[in-house]
Amino acid sequence: MDRTKHVVKNLKFTAVSELVLALLKFLSRRVFVLLLGKEYLGINGLFTDILSMLSLAELGFGVSITYSLYRPVAEGDVELIKSLMGLYRCFYRIVGMVVLSAGLCLVPFLDFFVKEMPENIPHISLIYILNVVNVSVSYFFSYKATLLFVCQKKYVDSMVRAAVGLLATGAQIGVLLLTGNYLHYLYIAILSTVLQNGMISAKTDALYPYLRERRVKPVPADLIEDIRRNVSAMILHRIGSVAVFGTDNVLISKFVGIGTTGLYSNYIMIRNFLNIMTGTVFNAITPAVGNLNVTETVEEKRKTFGRLNFFAAWLFGWMSICLLWLFDPFITIWLGDDFLLPGPVVALIVINFYINSMRVPVANTKSVMGLFWDERYKSVLEAVMNLAVSVVLARTWGIGGILLGTFISTMALPFWIEPVGLYRHGLEQPVKNYFVRYLYYLTVTGTAGALTGVLCGMTRGTMFGFFLKILFCMFIPNAVYLAVYSRMEEFRFVKEVAAAVAGKIF
Repeated sequence: MDRTKHVVKNLKFTAVSELVLALLKFLSRRVFVLLLGKEYLGINGLFTDILSMLSLAELGFGVSITYSLYRPVAEGDVELIKSLMGLYRCFYRIVGMVVLSAGLCLVPFLDFFVKEMPENIPHISLIYILNVVNVSVSYFFSYKATLLFVCQKKYVDSMVRAAVGLLATGAQIGVLLLTGNYLHYLYIAILSTVLQNGMISAKTDALYPYLRERRVKPVPADLIEDIRRNVSAMILHRIGSVAVFGTDNVLISKFVGIGTTGLYSNYIMIRNFLNIMTGTVFNAITPAVGNLNVTETVEEKRKTFGRLNFFAAWLFGWMSICLLWLFDPFITIWLGDDFLLPGPVVALIVINFYINSMRVPVANTKSVMGLFWDERYKSVLEAVMNLAVSVVLARTWGIGGILLGTFISTMALPFWIEPVGLYRHGLEQPVKNYFVRYLYYLTVTGTAGALTGVLCGMTRGTMFGFFLKILFCMFIPNAVYLAVYSRMEEFRFVKEVAAAVAGKIF
């Protein structure tokens, strides 16, 4: 099966499953808000961020192993695949135990993370412990999904997650409606995680029976050294990633309040849904890029990245425009006016979404090339700057200051360091081309967004007005992009691929 067929199959199954799950989750959130309220939302968001900090125990090992698997999978080296998966299994079992132990050790200190702990939520410590258990058990089996990803069989993982997710989310909605008990909601989440990962593990073993073989050779010393080097670099990358993307709810809870954390979590739920859907697209493409990186020339890699970056600029630009003008109207209809954040805060959420989304093609290309080492200190500096600036600004501007801190730290370091590393060590050409294109894409998106905003501003705050806004956001930005980009080589290529993919999907 060629790369395009793999991409289509992964994209089709994963996109449909994630869309169905997302719709059910939005319904679940509606029930959650009506029955439990903002404080429970805030506690849920806070604990999610605390546990994301504990994910530092993973040390970026998964990314390093994924990179190491591309060549043996492309070459059909079963013995090396077995060796790497055995190493992966041992490490992730240790990670699961570390996350569980470290998470439980934080129980006495939960008050530290909240400005004022809500008195109307009973069993907060038990709620936190159940969240810890849910995260830690996922490490014991989830490593096998990596092999499915590298072998371009992500659709298998997606089908299992969709089936279990549908049952679990439906059961959680039912439990909330019948009992209003959040603990029962969490029990179902844990059962879902165990069942889901167990089924994926069994399915992977069925597809690749050699994973069950007991005779496994040690990973070659040179590859161990390569993995060790990449993990050493990824540790610092993980620290930076968690400090920037995994601390907003903690800082909001600490400096603003748990209620605001709940409001923010609704916006982030929508943003995360878009991240999942776009991640579906890029995850379908990335293994093919990894295979290409092993087999093609530098010139072909440059063309591939240019096309990927163009596609990202169109997709994320359009999504950012939609978020900017549809965020508040959607939340008003979904949850009510009481769940809105101030306009400048919403604008910062959208700006951060665009900037960090535009890092995806750079990050994915560097990942398949194994370019981790040269930027290892950047992530630590980014983490320190983000936390320091966010804390200082939070005291004056609250949640807006925290989000502004994320923007400042991103622009100061990864915005320019990451593409420099890719162009210098991977694509072997001047990075000026990247920034010229970035500014060009940003200007076009800004123009399209302003025009869309003018038209959206003419509509009323009714259901009909909301549908008009959707239509404007669907057609105006894409019409502008089509008018400006239609003569570019990248557009012609993406158009041909999109037509081929659409034909195979339908």
